[in-house]
Amino acid sequence: MTLTRTLSKAPCVPAVLALAVAAAALPAKADTAYFRAPAGAVPGLEARTRASAQKVGFALTDAQKQAIFGATGGQVDFRDIVAVPTDDSRAARRLSRLPGFDSVQKDGVPPPLFTDFVPDPELKGQWWIEKDNVPAAWASVSGKGVTVADCDSGFYLKEPDLAPNMLAEHAYDLADKDDPFNVIDGNFTYHGTAVASIIASAHDGLGTNGIAYDAKYVPLQNYNYDASKDDLEKEEATARCILRALTIQGVQVIVLENQTGGGSSETFAGTRAAVRLALGMGVTIVSAAGNYSVELTAERADDTGSIIVGALAQSGGMASFSNYGARISVAAYGENLHTLYGPNGEYGDFGGTSGATPQVAATVALMLEANPKLTPAQIKTALTSTRVESDSTRNVGGALNAGAAVAAARTMRVDRAALAKAQDLKAKVLAILGDYPAAP
Repeated sequence: MTLTRTLSKAPCVPAVLALAVAAAALPAKADTAYFRAPAGAVPGLEARTRASAQKVGFALTDAQKQAIFGATGGQVDFRDIVAVPTDDSRAARRLSRLPGFDSVQKDGVPPPLFTDFVPDPELKGQWWIEKDNVPAAWASVSGKGVTVADCDSGFYLKEPDLAPNMLAEHAYDLADKDDPFNVIDGNFTYHGTAVASIIASAHDGLGTNGIAYDAKYVPLQNYNYDASKDDLEKEEATARCILRALTIQGVQVIVLENQTGGGSSETFAGTRAAVRLALGMGVTIVSAAGNYSVELTAERADDTGSIIVGALAQSGGMASFSNYGARISVAAYGENLHTLYGPNGEYGDFGGTSGATPQVAATVALMLEANPKLTPAQIKTALTSTRVESDSTRNVGGALNAGAAVAAARTMRVDRAALAKAQDLKAKVLAILGDYPAAP
């Protein structure tokens, strides 16, 4: 059995005063413990805590969960994942001490990594583009024909630099049942906007352009960081976000911009199940490692095979805030990324593993243009075989080399057996999911 506990409290105080005021006004929510076990078979809990245990639904019926379990040969299991909301700190401590459970985790919130806000829409000094060796990739690819979905905390959809590549018709908030088609609300709308900008801002001679500036982009909101809007815990909403992305035609890459106090979004068993399902269907997952300076342990113990991204300082070594460990696949820069964050064309300096992850995701889009039939495993191999390792970057996997990764991708042979297997699973899962999620 595994346990991850999330503290769904108000977000940490951001740099912007308006956001700080909004965050301070949010009511605290009860702690929630997640684990895999039949609800009636949780040892060591008081009766009132055991009575509050609820099976996590993921907007799937029991029949759908069983069908996915069967279609994947038991590799993907959404069954018997239980949430226990409790304000009893003693019960929470007791859960964390149970044999076989992971350590208690705290909920993670995007840290306040914007500084030096400027209104000038002209993007200058993209030093990180040079260090990532992106110009070498731009000589032959731009992300054309590739679609990226991002599970993030909100988006300003109408920014002129984003609108040409933004597939706004697929916008969906998986955490807000009352207003699911609105992804421009919440307390961290700038966050997804900045990620979208790094990946897929249009190349039009104005403002900025993304690394994969011809790729298409699907904006999916997995959390608002606003208790008045979020009807689900962030972890379940992230798993649902992945499932939603899998039903959108053409999505080849899914980005997970989420973390817990103990690691990435993959500290949660339900998210790992959804990630494993996506990879089995041939969709590449690129996930932020998180910004709490901790080693990724749950992700290493149950390795899904996804690409997890660490952060580098501008100097080139591992960023002090980045999570680390053998499970991290590759790193990109997580400081002073001057980019669009909105609204109304505003720019600022973005960072964290949240800023590093879109650099890698956009590189994956370039690789898929160069070789559209690459499997997720081949993409990961190309990234890890071309990363630049040193003593100062090894704990976060080594530095991204976009140009070399694209060149390596271009030379890879088609794995026809793996492609056929993924296509077969995709057909089965899409038939199971239907119009996901079903209307509430």
